[in-house]
Amino acid sequence: MTKLEDIRPPPGLEWQYWVDSWDRMQERYLVGRTERFETIVRLIGETQHSVEAVLDLGCGTGSLMSSVLGAFPEATVTGIDFDPAILWLAEARLARFGDRTHVVLADMRSASWTREVPSQLDAVVSATALHWLNAAQLSDVYRQIAPLMRPGAIFLNADHVGSDSPEIQRAWERRRDLALSRQGGAQSDHWDAFWREYSQALGFDLDPIRRRVAGDWEDGIEDGLPLAWHLDRLRESGFASVDCFWRSDCDAIYGGVRGSELMRDAG
Repeated sequence: MTKLEDIRPPPGLEWQYWVDSWDRMQERYLVGRTERFETIVRLIGETQHSVEAVLDLGCGTGSLMSSVLGAFPEATVTGIDFDPAILWLAEARLARFGDRTHVVLADMRSASWTREVPSQLDAVVSATALHWLNAAQLSDVYRQIAPLMRPGAIFLNADHVGSDSPEIQRAWERRRDLALSRQGGAQSDHWDAFWREYSQALGFDLDPIRRRVAGDWEDGIEDGLPLAWHLDRLRESGFASVDCFWRSDCDAIYGGVRGSELMRDAG
């Protein structure tokens, strides 16, 4: 598996402080973040007879991985992300789980990323990460993950979704913006402030890394594609029982169960 790039914190840097800062920042922007994690964990447990191998796509600092590892003591959880400045925080957060956890530096926009992760997975999960991809890249990822999963395994993604109706989409976005404007909290809980302060603490200029991570960000799907688009692409990729399991305006948890046979064009 690919090793992390040589971005390490200076001696004495408090990883717990930055993990907590990350979580506060995420909670500022994501309605029901804890509820999302709990729903994903519950659905894995209710659909799988045993949970031994799980993959987290775009794992960030390992927040969701930690929830899965805590819920399923026999499981090994692998996280993949393309941001080395964040993955060392995941390593630190998850160190208490020992060899039950692995973090991998790899780019899901690359055709070869699946060689870096395990197969015969019981679950593939993701939380607020895949919207960095554009529609074509995300469709590819759906096709690529199905062969990594055993039949009956579950895929669950908590992320932004959109509406086919421009009026509904604008209403959702106004509601989101109003909720953000009403929130208090420290200035450091904002996205740009977190990265500015984190960069200073590491002693690295993280802007080049963030630009490389974002890639064609302008073509990404930050505001979300309609839920129906995701469900159709999952069916085409060999998933059955595709559904929406939780929703709050322009955020949702959706996914499906890997069918016994993959579609001919899903490989």
